[in-house]
Amino acid sequence: MTDRRSKRARGGICSTLLLLALFAGCSKEPERPTNVLLLVVDTLRADRLGCYGYPRPTSPNIDALAARGTLYENNYSQASWTIPSMISMLTGVSVTDEEHTVPASIGTLAEALRERGMETAAFPANDVLGHGRGFERGFDVWDFSAYTINAEGTDLAHRFSQWHMGRQSAGGKPRPWFAWMQFLDPHMPYSPKPEFDIFSGPRPDHELLEPRWRAAQAEATERSPKVAGLSLEDAMARMTRMSNLYDGEVRAVDSAIGVVLETLRAAGDLERTLVIVVSDHGEMLFEHHVEPYFVKSRIDKTGGLPEGVSELFGNGHRSWFYENLWNTPMVLAGPGMPQGKRIDSLCANLDLFPTIVDALDIKRPPWLEGESLFGGRETRRERLLAHAYYTDAVREKSGLKMIQHPRNMFLLEGSGELPVDFYDLARDPHEEASTAADQPEQVARLRAEIQAWIERSKRDAVTTMTPAQLDSLRQNGYIDAK
Repeated sequence: MTDRRSKRARGGICSTLLLLALFAGCSKEPERPTNVLLLVVDTLRADRLGCYGYPRPTSPNIDALAARGTLYENNYSQASWTIPSMISMLTGVSVTDEEHTVPASIGTLAEALRERGMETAAFPANDVLGHGRGFERGFDVWDFSAYTINAEGTDLAHRFSQWHMGRQSAGGKPRPWFAWMQFLDPHMPYSPKPEFDIFSGPRPDHELLEPRWRAAQAEATERSPKVAGLSLEDAMARMTRMSNLYDGEVRAVDSAIGVVLETLRAAGDLERTLVIVVSDHGEMLFEHHVEPYFVKSRIDKTGGLPEGVSELFGNGHRSWFYENLWNTPMVLAGPGMPQGKRIDSLCANLDLFPTIVDALDIKRPPWLEGESLFGGRETRRERLLAHAYYTDAVREKSGLKMIQHPRNMFLLEGSGELPVDFYDLARDPHEEASTAADQPEQVARLRAEIQAWIERSKRDAVTTMTPAQLDSLRQNGYIDAK
């Protein structure tokens, strides 16, 4: 009897210890990075990367990074151009006004990490990020110089490598670090070096776009009676060539990212670093019609449409929130991120700040709006909103999406209801036809969502610019040179 009771007792103790061990395993502290590298590729579309399904070999290094990390399929920027998008990304708050300077009342990501004791460095190639706009706040190294401004990706990568190797050889124990690089290669004008200008022939989506282009030829001819524009075939060749050059620029920046990753690997730093690849916005490459305002402006300036039907379609990044421009990449790889995981929940560049402080086990600042993605989490949000160039957009988890335009974009005078485009991405993934007229209740509901978002996001915003800031916008093609 005694032996049996002893055995039962020992069995009970073993079971308890096993349960405690299992419980301890479940609550194990996640692996955390020592360093963080934020790679922002200016003007990079998600759908031009192999890891997002593009059939061309534009991105072998980013694809490999995604394979050893986590990819978010439905990530969105908070604006359609650089300044408001980067204000939002680096402060973790929405931008709902024509804001041109980082809000002085809100702390930045770099400030939060430097306060933690990390060394911080920035290498921005886009000239509009300088000139006292506040992006430099919190950085020990702000490399806004002749070596970085408008630099090609490989040159920017070498600049980073010099900094990183200098830290390694400085003596003493190096501090943990945070570095932000802003590559510019895919930004207009597209002019890849010959070794990256390797794409030719029809673009992969030619069969989808050719009917749109052909259907618009009659309008182009009618709108340009005094100026002989390009023939339809020549205009299509132009649009195709521009798209192929863009792909070459993507390949160029991917090569530069490969240099950066190899620098970390050679120094033994890669496995300790959370590497993040994102973009501030995408790019229109002649997929969708531009609003009447842009066509009229072109005709007023040149007397017609000298480049033919291509001038009726959007190229660049202005007031557009089509998926080609708004849906941006989000790849996270390194300690704490699952390998080879793909997540389809709605996420945003707003989530970067919360993700990084969570990964580093830093207390979350109270003003952050986004959700942490650390550990490969799915988000809980039902909708995302964005604003730029007086245009608002909302995209819901279900796939419903609305773009609300200022009246002048449609040459409407006076006050009145703002024109909208409405799409159901589940049924119309290529946004071929707005169904706003058929969805009055949904349009009204989404208008209310946009207005409520604007009201709760209000703050004092700097909407004026210095001469240097204006000049940087002219140099980058955001405003006319005259």
